[in-house]
Amino acid sequence: MILLLVKRLEWSSIILNRWIVPITFLTGIIGNLFNLIIFTRKDFLKQSCSLYFLSASINNIIMYLTGLLTRMLSDGFQVNIPGSNSNMYCQIRIYLVYTIFAISNWFLIFASVDRFYSTNQSALKRQYVCSKRMAFKLICLTIIGCILIHIHIIVYYKYLYYVNLYNKQTLICTSDNRIYIIFLSLFMLIFYSLLPPLLMLLIGFLTLNNVRKSRRQINSNRMPTLIIRRGKNQLIKTLTVQITLLVILTSPHSFYWIYVMITTDKYSIKPSIIQEYEKFILNIVRILLYINYGCPFYIHMSVSKKFRNEFIKIIDEIKRYFRYLY
Repeated sequence: MILLLVKRLEWSSIILNRWIVPITFLTGIIGNLFNLIIFTRKDFLKQSCSLYFLSASINNIIMYLTGLLTRMLSDGFQVNIPGSNSNMYCQIRIYLVYTIFAISNWFLIFASVDRFYSTNQSALKRQYVCSKRMAFKLICLTIIGCILIHIHIIVYYKYLYYVNLYNKQTLICTSDNRIYIIFLSLFMLIFYSLLPPLLMLLIGFLTLNNVRKSRRQINSNRMPTLIIRRGKNQLIKTLTVQITLLVILTSPHSFYWIYVMITTDKYSIKPSIIQEYEKFILNIVRILLYINYGCPFYIHMSVSKKFRNEFIKIIDEIKRYFRYLY
């Protein structure tokens, strides 16, 4: 009975990685590529907030290639990636995946901060914070900070042999230090699952509060002291939807790491059946995370009229190009 259950869990994981992950990969890559094209257009590039979205799109593409593609090939299609059995591959891949995840989150946080200050009534603050120079500085600091803060993964992660219920040895990329696993669970819970959504929710509420205040002031004075442009409003709406989705799609990730932190015992190893359950749940949680980083383009398309118009222009340009060729 237990063997049958384990086999079903293994096949379910394979099906997820063979069918759901490719769809997630394709839609995510296509969406982020279009983001990359649109946010480099003149109308968008002049806004500092667009630099964060542009950087996040580049980062997300790298994330999909280093994290999701390798997962799909190895776990879904059982493709033996050259060098994938080495400890260096294990350490570098996990390190890159976690680092890139963090970078995307913090880009979105700083985009939220940018939109918050864009609705501030102080022209001096708007000019200082909502500038390309500030955006470039924060983007660089984010990348450097995330690279440094994840160094511990390279130190503690390695390939370990895991004996399943079939008495078959398989390699898993993890840490054999139980105390570190508890630390990593807490680190992931705070740094990935709780802090970014909470910060974005807080900044989002403050931004909406600024917008309400400015509108009330405009209505009462009949002379706008703060002009909130339509483009900025659409970016605020986009961020609001994106933050909401981030909270929904990362919540399972939070619960998973809470569970890992509570159930990890530094003196014992979990039974194989429990490990299989955890592996299956982790696959689902990962897919939800990757969906979160693949959906910004579709959010922009559904919320921002300006973004849709720019997308239509690009499609028209592509059509004209091919007509010219043929």
